Amino acid sequence: MYPLVMGDVGWRQPWYARLWGSQTPSLWWRLGLSPLWLASLGYGALAQGHRASYTWGLRQRHRLPCPVISIGNLTMGGTGKTPLTMWVARWYQQQGWRVAVLSRGYRAHARTAVRVVSTGAGPLCPWQEAGDEPYLLACALPGVAVLIGTQRHRTGRYAYEQLGAEVLILDDGLQHHAVHRDLDIVLIDVSNPFGSGSLVPRGILRESPRALQRADAIVLTRVEMAGTRLPALEQQIRRWAPQQPLYHMRTTLMALQAHDTGAACAPGTLRQQRVVAFAGIGNPQAFYHTLTSLGVEVAAFLVFPDHHPYTRADWQALVGTLYHQRATCLVTTEKDAVRLDPCWHTAVPLFTVRIGVTFTAETPSLAQQLHETMAYATPR
Repeated sequence: MYPLVMGDVGWRQPWYARLWGSQTPSLWWRLGLSPLWLASLGYGALAQGHRASYTWGLRQRHRLPCPVISIGNLTMGGTGKTPLTMWVARWYQQQGWRVAVLSRGYRAHARTAVRVVSTGAGPLCPWQEAGDEPYLLACALPGVAVLIGTQRHRTGRYAYEQLGAEVLILDDGLQHHAVHRDLDIVLIDVSNPFGSGSLVPRGILRESPRALQRADAIVLTRVEMAGTRLPALEQQIRRWAPQQPLYHMRTTLMALQAHDTGAACAPGTLRQQRVVAFAGIGNPQAFYHTLTSLGVEVAAFLVFPDHHPYTRADWQALVGTLYHQRATCLVTTEKDAVRLDPCWHTAVPLFTVRIGVTFTAETPSLAQQLHETMAYATPR
């Protein structure tokens, strides 16, 4: 089944396949995309100059008074940063540390340089002000502070001084050079690790894979989708990062939530059910794979742009598709659910998929690295 691409992203889909995909486009497409390739050279030069300005001391790199864990990636789009951020935050909580997550707040409409989305007791502002991902983190991580702001040394110092944070998690931090980090975790999505191998705008890379040399740990995400490609990908990564620990992360379906009642349902609730699924995330194909691997019959799969703010017209189109396909319910992701008006949920059955992650038994483990990072930290 092919996904039905919705909204203004529809006409761009052929371009995305050739820009972002790993397969080599035809000669005519390569000629047509040559201006973007030239633009990517300019982008690469600017990015390299930006990094060098911190390396040479032309710009200040701020060291915060408590350990900083960065979770980032090389590419545009979703690689599983949000589920891993949740996993790391919960792990530190279980060890007795007070945690704060620092996010840029993509597409957020914050009115101040430092915006506290949550002090640990749920969201303090609507998702439109916080951004969908920080809002989701605020909902999913009780006891964890979530802050947004472009100058994350400011939000980090505020979290330490005003909220008592003992460890800071820098969400999407690989390219944020203004903050010193004690552990740099880099994620690589095995379903599309480097795209065409070009920098944006020609490809999906925000910087060259040589940046893996800066990583303290590399996490291969969605390894359940790798098939037989995993050994070759690991060998490719070892060309740039021969010594860094390499971890395998699987995406798992933790639970379903029924939005009419708010009740949690067992993951098998939708097995062999005919559903209409929709998503506006960085890697919608991974969500589709999660559903089909569970045995769900996806009658239609509607794809919206990443971070898409759903409108009533979008919802009516989803409901219309549900009736047309004679499906039993709608299914979406946690991140998409926060962008839906709550009053819409009563019209038809809607389930939200709660995603978790698990790791294979590597030695040493990522948890051990997280523990070692706190070796010299002092509880407050």
